[in-house]
Amino acid sequence: MAAKRPGGLTALAVLNFVFGGIGAIVALIGFGGLTLIREGIKKAEESGAKYDGPSLTMAYVVIALTAVGALLLIVSGVGYIKQKRFSGRTLGTVYALISLGGTVASGAAGGIGIGSILLAVYPLLTLILLNTTFKNDLVN
Repeated sequence: MAAKRPGGLTALAVLNFVFGGIGAIVALIGFGGLTLIREGIKKAEESGAKYDGPSLTMAYVVIALTAVGALLLIVSGVGYIKQKRFSGRTLGTVYALISLGGTVASGAAGGIGIGSILLAVYPLLTLILLNTTFKNDLVN
């Protein structure tokens, strides 16, 4: 008989699916926004003005990390449901570390505010729960 999945782990999976879906939508919108940045750079060059907007390279990096984070959230959510060690615990931990690293980097670049703190709550919670409370539940 298979081990009963804890309700908290199921709740964590549902949150992963919700946040992963939101992250995927944000990444798709971000890829569309790259066109606006390119257009702004082009217009600035044509008029001889200096472009002071976001760097195109940095925009690509941020959007790519958002897409990777969304993918990791969804895959680890499936791992939580199936109680898999690698796809649940390992990829969930990787997501949390990448997300926290991105939050720290963006905070260093633009200052730490309430938004940075709020964006760090779920990855911190995930990291703590996966490596303490649900450590023995993700064993398959």
